[in-house]
Amino acid sequence: MRLVMQIRPLLAGLDPGVQSAALADLLAMWLAGHITDSPQSTEAFREALLADHIELVRRLVPVNEQMLLEGVRKQSS
Repeated sequence: MRLVMQIRPLLAGLDPGVQSAALADLLAMWLAGHITDSPQSTEAFREALLADHIELVRRLVPVNEQMLLEGVRKQSS
């Protein structure tokens, strides 16, 4: 969470397309760093990592939405 809070201000206020491109490039670098003993197993490994990552993102969306909504509610009080 500490790392997320350090990165968050770097992306805050930027165009959503820029945010998306930056996050996509970071994810691509993370995946590229996972190499196994053959191109076929590397591809399969990366596919599994990406699937797990997307599932984690999906589970985190409602959690983060709730935190954002609570922040908005506190600001409007």
